[in-house]
Amino acid sequence: YQWDDTPVRMRKFREAVQIIHKMWTEDYPTFAGDYYAIDKPINEPKNAGKGKIPLWIGGGGEQVTLKLVAQYADACNVGGGNPEVIRQKLDILKGHCDKVGRDYAEITKSTSIEPLVILDKGADPTPVLEQYRGNQSLEDFRKRALVGEPDQIIERLRGLGEAGAEYIIIYIPRIAYDTTPINRLAEEIIPGCQ
Repeated sequence: YQWDDTPVRMRKFREAVQIIHKMWTEDYPTFAGDYYAIDKPINEPKNAGKGKIPLWIGGGGEQVTLKLVAQYADACNVGGGNPEVIRQKLDILKGHCDKVGRDYAEITKSTSIEPLVILDKGADPTPVLEQYRGNQSLEDFRKRALVGEPDQIIERLRGLGEAGAEYIIIYIPRIAYDTTPINRLAEEIIPGCQ
């Protein structure tokens, strides 16, 4: 695939989002852009009998991506688990919604955290995290990861909710080999977040 400069990639992305939206909402969609075109393709079933397929757009680009969310998407994913960034990006999204006449409340606001590492009370995180962080420094790894004892994780998840995230996508490493973390998430953490 050709790797275009960012402005070209974003123009292509805008056209692709417009086409996907049309394919999921119109019976005989047409579109003629600078990069892509469609002329009444058949796309069935559109919704498997359950209403429109939700269109999720991930990314926090303030000029293009969040504007596309306001125009076409049913959900967004912003901030990478950082409450300040989530708050900032959702404020910008709200502004775009106001400009295009979209109800901001109808968009699901999500963020992603990777990875989640649940520590036992009083455990030293360094040896536990060593297996997950690769060549990243411990400090850099902890900036993007959700690491802590259950009470610490609950506090951080609540902070994400207060920042505006309604839906949190969590990656748990090696879950196929050890289901303990997902059981702990269900039993020790989720009840404390509600």
